[in-house]
Order: sequence, then C-alpha cells, then structure tokens
Amino acid sequence: MTTGVAELKSKLSHYLAMVQKGKQVIVTSHGHSIARLVPVESTGSDLKIAPARRPVSTLKRIKGLKLKVDLVADLFADRRGR
Repeated sequence: MTTGVAELKSKLSHYLAMVQKGKQVIVTSHGHSIARLVPVESTGSDLKIAPARRPVSTLKRIKGLKLKVDLVADLFADRRGR
C-alpha cells in the first residue's frame, strides 16, 4: 500500500493499525518514495540495557574543543563571498 505524507499524517492511526496487522506502507512525497513502514520483527524483549560505566556527574567535566580558527569569522567571510 502507498500513501502520501499528508494522508499519512491525517490518518496515522489507520496506517499504523495496518502495519501492526503485518502490512507494509510506502510513504511518498511529490510522487517519490521516501519511507517504508513495516512491522517490527522482534518485540524488544531481547534488548538489554547496559548500566552506565560512569556517573552522570562526570559529564560536567567534558571540555570543549579549542580550534585554531575563528569559525564565526569564517562564516561571515563565506556569506560575504556569496
């Protein structure tokens, strides 16, 4: 089955119910296929959650990159060149 983006948005529950029943839905935009909705193969029960290796508080210690160039100046120069 094929549907456009606007139709999918307006009837999302309908199309998701079809996918849940095992059907495949191709989503198109301006006549071109852009996505495919298919049923999930597994229920996710086989997924395992790995515990964090470090506490969240260590994220505060991440330092930014120090660049040798001025990105803002380069951006302005690029825009002036257009």
